[in-house]
Amino acid sequence: PYETDNGNLILDLIIDGGIPDAEDLACRLSQVPGVLAHGLFIKMATGVIVGTPSGEIRILGDAG
Repeated sequence: PYETDNGNLILDLIIDGGIPDAEDLACRLSQVPGVLAHGLFIKMATGVIVGTPSGEIRILGDAG
């Protein structure tokens, strides 16, 4: 398990096929007691830069 400097646990996962309703999931995660934050950046970005294990870099959306 991953742990922060303060001893909080970090859950990292891959969801095959994507998240059908990311906005709903973000809302539901935020309501779970003990969840401090999540990495679903809803309506906060117009693009993303993705690095793959093979070293490939992909630019999606308006990221640069």
